[in-house]
Amino acid sequence: MKVIAHPSTTRAIACLRSKVLLSAALLSVLPLSPVLAAPLPASQQAALKQLLDRGAPTRSDAIVVWQDGRELGHYYAGGKAPGPIELMSVTKSVVALAIGQLVADGRIKSLDQPVADFYPEWRQGKKRDITIRMLMNHTSGIQNVVRADVEIYPAPDAIQLALAAELTGKPGEPGGYNNKAVNLLGGIIEKAAGKPMDIFLRDGLFKAMDIHPGTWEKDRAGHPYAMAGLPLTAADLGKLGELVLNKGAWHGKQLLPADYIASLMQPQAEASMGLLWWLAPAYRRFDTDPAAFDMLRKRGVTEPTVAALQKGLAGAHFDDQASMMEGIKKALGANWRDTYMTDLISRGIGPYRLFKVTQGPTAAWFGNGDGGQYLVVVPSAKIVAVRQIDAEGDDEKDGEGFEDFVERVLAVAGGSSHP
Repeated sequence: MKVIAHPSTTRAIACLRSKVLLSAALLSVLPLSPVLAAPLPASQQAALKQLLDRGAPTRSDAIVVWQDGRELGHYYAGGKAPGPIELMSVTKSVVALAIGQLVADGRIKSLDQPVADFYPEWRQGKKRDITIRMLMNHTSGIQNVVRADVEIYPAPDAIQLALAAELTGKPGEPGGYNNKAVNLLGGIIEKAAGKPMDIFLRDGLFKAMDIHPGTWEKDRAGHPYAMAGLPLTAADLGKLGELVLNKGAWHGKQLLPADYIASLMQPQAEASMGLLWWLAPAYRRFDTDPAAFDMLRKRGVTEPTVAALQKGLAGAHFDDQASMMEGIKKALGANWRDTYMTDLISRGIGPYRLFKVTQGPTAAWFGNGDGGQYLVVVPSAKIVAVRQIDAEGDDEKDGEGFEDFVERVLAVAGGSSHP
């Protein structure tokens, strides 16, 4: 079963573990120690070692860190770089780059072009107001169910599913993370490019960058999903990070406009969100918001769950997202994941809603996929980092999602050290 949901709130995603038996056999005979290939100042070198040392206990398949195009170090399960691994929701960040190609070519007028220009059936009612930007910043108002396995994966055509969906919000107003809406981008790319999204990327950006993807997952109508489904190797994913780091330039050639890359990284209605990319601040602090518990009750969260959170989080302060999530887990108890998904996430309530959040300026841009897939770019330090795991989400153990990966990458870049 696959579940695609907000990457900061759930890791209940299942994907095929094609290498699990082979990897298990190799564990006893191949070295699992990380490889550090370049010198850094002592504090950053220590942070890099700490990051790579987390590879084995988090059951990572690949962790690689580059600075200015030069590898700083890597960890590979079994001592060998794996083949393409599905990116889950990091796919969205790649799709955003494909949109940029079409904007640059003039085949998409701008991100504010109405979706109805590509799907005339939307030229009536409130759907006529929905723009490409709204699909990318989750403000389209399109009805959505958080778990993709409930509606999207069973549907024969993910694009038609989105086109036929009712509106449950006003276009342009803040809404919930919306996989159904994002899948429409695949259809827009196909109409604008005159070829399916996977072929458009294969013949364009991927060819120019010598990127060789695995087979992109598609619906039964043959449309590649835009919300997830693209497999890449760590090295190829890192190339896309370098492209973003260099403002759309690759080996001296401008493949995407620099101003388009900048537009992807502008904060949206939710400050931690760009356009299909996430924004990590230099620091983030969480203090329990007493008003949050009344909000939970009004949203229909069960009283035992509200009471557990209220008791466990009363007066709490957390210095980062990882410790904040640990606080929620502790408050909810042994069955925290089921409670969290059923009572909070299914109602569109993410963990930040429980706290007053204080944060610093943006320090990193990243793609994040459920299960702990990461592509992180730290522009100030010219660092790109990738983490991949090919794991069964339903059997995932605590810690395998590597929730503090971005924070640890920032430490490598010269931010505050991480314990």
